[in-house]
Amino acid sequence: MPFEELFSFLGRIYPWELERHIEVGDGVAEFRERIPFERALAYLLARRGRLSQKDAELVAAGIRQHELSAIVDSFLYRMWLCRVDGRSCKEVVDAFSKIVAVYRKVLP
Repeated sequence: MPFEELFSFLGRIYPWELERHIEVGDGVAEFRERIPFERALAYLLARRGRLSQKDAELVAAGIRQHELSAIVDSFLYRMWLCRVDGRSCKEVVDAFSKIVAVYRKVLP
């Protein structure tokens, strides 16, 4: 997925954040706030779950903050455990992609 696609999405839902709280340059992003990072991660997982760009945007912007925080915390913890064990983390990413994609079915 193109880097520009993700930041186009973030620019639409957080136009005030891109300059102050998200620093973008040379294909790298530095998040200074957790909420835009969580939304970006949800968007990436939704796209990995084969949702269209429009549906991924809806899911990433529409999941309630406490639910999103729980998903992201769980995902990052599982990724850390996977990396510590030196394993491939593809299964973890695929599982969380499916979780995020399921949210599209319940959001209006």
